[in-house]
Amino acid sequence: MAYEIKWTIRGKESYDDIMDYLEKEWTEREIRRFVSKTHQKLNIIAINPLLFPVIKKRKNIHKTLINKHVVLFYRHMKMKQHIEIILFWNTRQNPSKLKL
Repeated sequence: MAYEIKWTIRGKESYDDIMDYLEKEWTEREIRRFVSKTHQKLNIIAINPLLFPVIKKRKNIHKTLINKHVVLFYRHMKMKQHIEIILFWNTRQNPSKLKL
């Protein structure tokens, strides 16, 4: 059974920010590669949300790498039968700014 993927406002905004950056600084090929890797990870998460490590047990937040510069944070909402996309994080940012 695959879980439904739901995006938080912050998750959508952070994804859009990364896409804006890619459109300004990278080629169409890199953009397609990023989108493809993101969709692959989302499909894996929808099928097996517990596959990736939990970083905050209490909030049930998991993380996975999209590529070496982007980490996806998501929440497994077992009772509600869906996955919440919380944040796409650029690893080149200051880690002290990461608030989950």
